[in-house]
Amino acid sequence: MKIKLFHRIGVVMIFALAMLVFSQVIWLQQQIEQEKQAFRLTLENSLESMLNFHALQGYIIPDPQKPNTTTIVIEVTTTEEIDKDTTHQLGRYEISTKKYTANLSLHKVLEAAYSDISLAKKKIQLKVIDSLFRNNFTELEYIKFYDMQLSENDVMIDALYQTKNAIPKNAANTIHISIPLGTKGVYVFTANFQLQIIPFLRLMFYSLSISVLAIILVSFFMLWLLLKLQQKAKQVQWREQAVSGVVHDLKSPISFTYTFLDYLSSKEELAPMQSLLSNASANISKLNGKIELILTLFRGKHQKIVMKAENYPLALKCKEILSELNVIYQEKQAKFDVNISQDLNLMVDPLYFEMALRNLIDNAFKYSDTPAKIDISTKTDKKKFHIYIKDSGNGIPKNEQKKIFSEFYRSDNITKGHGIGLSFSKKVIKAHKGKISLQSKIDEGSTFCIELPIKIIKKITKIQYSRHN
Repeated sequence: MKIKLFHRIGVVMIFALAMLVFSQVIWLQQQIEQEKQAFRLTLENSLESMLNFHALQGYIIPDPQKPNTTTIVIEVTTTEEIDKDTTHQLGRYEISTKKYTANLSLHKVLEAAYSDISLAKKKIQLKVIDSLFRNNFTELEYIKFYDMQLSENDVMIDALYQTKNAIPKNAANTIHISIPLGTKGVYVFTANFQLQIIPFLRLMFYSLSISVLAIILVSFFMLWLLLKLQQKAKQVQWREQAVSGVVHDLKSPISFTYTFLDYLSSKEELAPMQSLLSNASANISKLNGKIELILTLFRGKHQKIVMKAENYPLALKCKEILSELNVIYQEKQAKFDVNISQDLNLMVDPLYFEMALRNLIDNAFKYSDTPAKIDISTKTDKKKFHIYIKDSGNGIPKNEQKKIFSEFYRSDNITKGHGIGLSFSKKVIKAHKGKISLQSKIDEGSTFCIELPIKIIKKITKIQYSRHN
């Protein structure tokens, strides 16, 4: 695995952790906002209650026995008595009993009436409200600063500032409260409260602790996972280098053996012995090709495959590959038809492209039943050039067709292999701006199609090459 891959994994993990932290911050802000709204409601109800309590002092009938008590007397009266009543009235609030009035509350009517008299007598004072607020509001620790104002017809008649100046309504962590007083809508009590966040966080201690603990645990887990992956990558990289070195060292003795067998074959006069030496040489050549494939795969993991386009006579090369493989797979008793123009030349990388083509034709031999039948043909359209390699095997199940191009994957069959040929072929064709596809049916064989850009063709002249064994 590449070091760059771990850099990417690290970046992804950091991004995931950042998203987790960001989501927790958003959640925390929402929770604090909910607590602030609940606190606002408590604060507003408390202030309204204190204002109404203070307004009771505006209507007091002195009673030596109860100097600090206001007495409210409610008596049943007739219409005549009300019309003739000339005594001092607390206030008059007429209610029609023939029509329902929504949200009607008697105590609200009384509170408004008391406020009217207290405001008229200038008895409501902010310093008293402030004293009531400080002595009776139990959640004062949530408030950092506050100010209060009393207005009459939008003109301030009283003010109390805990700071040098009034707190702006739109300041951060500020609650603005406005409470109309009396029944006439003339007087309004307003207040601004600047809150402290720490008490809210302390209120959410358990939730916040669980959130922080979750972030720490996830961070440690992601770091541990990254370290484990990095250790595994180093092990895999070391093994790749070791295997690559061993495989590379095999090339020299194999090349010597191939040369020696070729020399013995040229000196041998007996036909049976020449045939045996030729078969041995062909198998050594096949083994050398597999070694080149493995080394190419190792190189491909660490660097991009670079193609050097040269002239490649497709028909001639297919003929050579078929002849060579026909010797190796003599037991298949192969019959093959090649329908390719002999003058068809492709501009491809000869080394890589032939390795990919050989893999596909080798598979056609390997997986075909005896007697094997292999067909190779081409087709062109306006934009694409197609090479078809068809075998007479048992076919590949539909659920495995998309997997066979994966590295080290093998279809469930009795033929031995390592599952790297098709993966490598796909990479080579992709490097040529093409692709490989498969059509296969059980008991009807498989057809691999190499699709290349039309510009890869140099010249086409239609002729057919066929061979039967």
